[in-house]
This record gives sequence, C-alpha cells and structure tokens, in this order.
Amino acid sequence: MSSTHNRKEMAQVRLSRLKFFINKKHNRSSPEQQHSAASAASSSATSHINLEPPTKRRMPEAMTPSTQTHLIIRFYDQNIQAKDSHGRTQKDMLSWSGKQLELNHNYIQMLFPLPEGSPYNWSAPVVTREVFDAFRSRSELRDSMQLSFERMLEFYGFAISREPKPNAQSKQEDSEKSSGSNTETSPEDNSSLPTESKATTASSSKFSSATYSIIRGPKWRKKTTNWCIRFDHNHLRITRILRCLRVMGLQTECNAFYEALQEVFADPTVSIGDRSMMYWTRAVQRPLHQAPDDDHCDWLEAWEEEQQNTTGREGE
Repeated sequence: MSSTHNRKEMAQVRLSRLKFFINKKHNRSSPEQQHSAASAASSSATSHINLEPPTKRRMPEAMTPSTQTHLIIRFYDQNIQAKDSHGRTQKDMLSWSGKQLELNHNYIQMLFPLPEGSPYNWSAPVVTREVFDAFRSRSELRDSMQLSFERMLEFYGFAISREPKPNAQSKQEDSEKSSGSNTETSPEDNSSLPTESKATTASSSKFSSATYSIIRGPKWRKKTTNWCIRFDHNHLRITRILRCLRVMGLQTECNAFYEALQEVFADPTVSIGDRSMMYWTRAVQRPLHQAPDDDHCDWLEAWEEEQQNTTGREGE
C-alpha cells in the first residue's frame, strides 16, 4: 500500500512541476492558451488513450467501404477460386469421397447457398441481390454450380441423361425392375412439374428440358441406402439444392431433379416420408421469395414484382 501511495505522490509532484514550467515559459500567452497547454500536459501525464495515429485506428464496420466482390461469386469464379471460411475451394469439396460428403455438415451451405441463413453453419454466406444478378447474367458461374450439382447427383446415385426424354432409360446396378406403382401422394400437389411464371423462370438455362433429364445411375442401390428412407439429413440438403438451383437460374436442372425425386417417392420399394416430399415440392413450386420453411426474402419479392410489372407493360 505504501509503495502505491508513494507512486501517486511522485506523479502529482511531476505534474505540478510540469505545469509550473509551462506557466513560466508561456507567462505572456493568453489565459486560453495557458489552459490548453496545461490540459495537454495533464492528459499526457495521466492517460494513454488514443495515442495511436488516427489513420491506423480501425474504422467501424459500418464505415468500412465494401469494395470486394461477394464471396459466393469469388468462390464460383474459376479465375479466382476463393476459399470458404474453412479454407476450402470448390475443387477441394468436389474431390471428397462419398463418406466425406456424408459426414461433413458445413460445406453444403457453400456449394448451394440460399438467401436465408443456415442454423447449422453461421459462417456460411447468404445470397444477396449482387450474387443473384451475377449468377443470372454470367453463364460461367452457373456452369461452375452445375459441377457441384453433378457431384451431388452422383453422391445420391443419380446420373444425367441428355437424350430425348422418351428414350432416356434408368441404368441400375442390377437389372431388376420395380413392379407396381406407389399410389401415395405428397401432402401438396406434386403430380406434374411446376409451371413457372416469367418472374421465377431463368431464360438462360444451359440445357433444354426436352433433352435434359436425371435418371438412376449404375450404383443406384448402393448409394441410396443412406437417404432413401423415411427421413434423413440428406432430405434437408435436397431441399436446399432445389431452392438454390431455382434462385441461381438453373431452372431446367431444378425441374429435372424434382421430377426424378417424384419418381423415387412413387417407387413402392422406397419409403420417403410425406413431409420430405412436401418440402421438396414447396422448394420448386412456391413463389421464389417464399422459402419452404415459410421464411420470407424481401429483396426477392421486390424482384418478382419488378418482373411482373415489366411483363405487364410489355403486354399493353
């Protein structure tokens, strides 16, 4: 205690001496100048706040200029190949084994981002209007996402056919054919592909719906043991993929995937729950601004209204 008291006394003595010499040196200056000098001396002797040069102080986040392109765009731009928050590129993720894709839960939000945040991965970026416009105007970004989609299709046991639909046949690991049909239907009407308005349909899909379909791949039975059940976490992933494809402008791919899922749901040898099929149907058929879980995206709703107004003016 005595040492602390002595240090305080010594500091007060030094401060008094400093003020004395300042007053003596500037005895001819105005009272305002003397007060300013004394205050500066007192501040330097008792405080170390804001000693860092102003130019080196961190600006508040809201004031920091945002000049960098959104991470989702840079991640899918093959000339950049940006890494996600875990230091992984798209190429890294697509090279994973099926086991890695199954057990890892923080990559799907990056490969297939949504306008809504994810409760399972808080660091995952969300789709903004900037991202939305970029994907719908740049075919190379959609082509990159197509690679992610194809990898996940393979993971689920599907394959892509670019033959005319009447000739596209399922290729299964064994030649057994399913007999009969499942008359069970989903809680929402899923008997046909959704009819999209101009506001929700991308006119820039790479493939024609007449020659693009998704069929069962050669390892179908082996790769469906994990997810072709009443409920599985992959059902949530599939909902995300369907919605992401729509939002990003890959409508043909979305429709083809949904049609393939309908066929799986109707297969009597498969028991996928009604609730999962309901969410898949919502992801494809609802207005684009309305998520399957009833979340709402204001800027997407505004975009849909813009498209509808444009269509109305063109029809006049």
